[in-house]
Amino acid sequence: MTSIFQIDWISVDIIIIILLLLLLFSVKMFKITHRWRYSFSNQALEHICFSQARKKSKNQIFLTKKWCLTRNSSLKENFSNLPLILIFRTNYKRKLLRVFTEGLSSYGFNVINIKAKINHIPDSRILEKTLIDEWNSLISAIFDDFKLTEVLIKSKYILISHSKSIISYKQILSGSDIKGAILINPKLNKKISSDYYNIFKNNSINGQIYTIFSRKSTFIFKNKHLIKFLKEITPQKNNILKHLTIEKATYSFKYYETIVLGMIIDIIENKLLKSKI
Repeated sequence: MTSIFQIDWISVDIIIIILLLLLLFSVKMFKITHRWRYSFSNQALEHICFSQARKKSKNQIFLTKKWCLTRNSSLKENFSNLPLILIFRTNYKRKLLRVFTEGLSSYGFNVINIKAKINHIPDSRILEKTLIDEWNSLISAIFDDFKLTEVLIKSKYILISHSKSIISYKQILSGSDIKGAILINPKLNKKISSDYYNIFKNNSINGQIYTIFSRKSTFIFKNKHLIKFLKEITPQKNNILKHLTIEKATYSFKYYETIVLGMIIDIIENKLLKSKI
């Protein structure tokens, strides 16, 4: 006698497979969305923000909404010994820089984050004339804000730039207060390459420039900015411009954040602070 409750095992198997795939997809999405902390894990870190930056900085090229200082309150004795770290970004993806901020401030550095939008100036001559003035104005406004709150920071700083905009660093890096710069995956074009060449030709910077590149852009595609950098810039002046490459990393440096952070700390402590250039 045939049972009326026969089970369609093929359908059951299909349902189980679909459920397993959904589970795997859910786990993958959870890891992507929750692998980043949205608050600092080090409870000793102080976070001081100024939201009136746009009103105080009347720049036309660098448009900023606010700047934030992060420092380790348990290492106050280091404040006067270590230089200020200024992290400059123009892209909205801030997760990588959050890792840098927490790591560097936990280590003892005062870290200021500046989120800026770069206005496109069609006349390059105007850009050349106003860029350095606006940058100096921005730095002065930052220092003035912290002086008003009696937060003591050193005027000498090291620049860390993670920008998706193509920026001419020639004027910025020639400032008297900058001790050096670390550029992360900087974008290059003919104009920027020419600026680098002029910097090296005139020795017009204080300190060294270090660049950290990912070998890849996405997936298996090569980083075109690294290729251009190695071809056009590196042979010009190796004693001023240094570069480091993370072989398996992509633009986002996903899963390589701590490696990049370690590189940055090593560059600051063992290269930039000891450099006589």
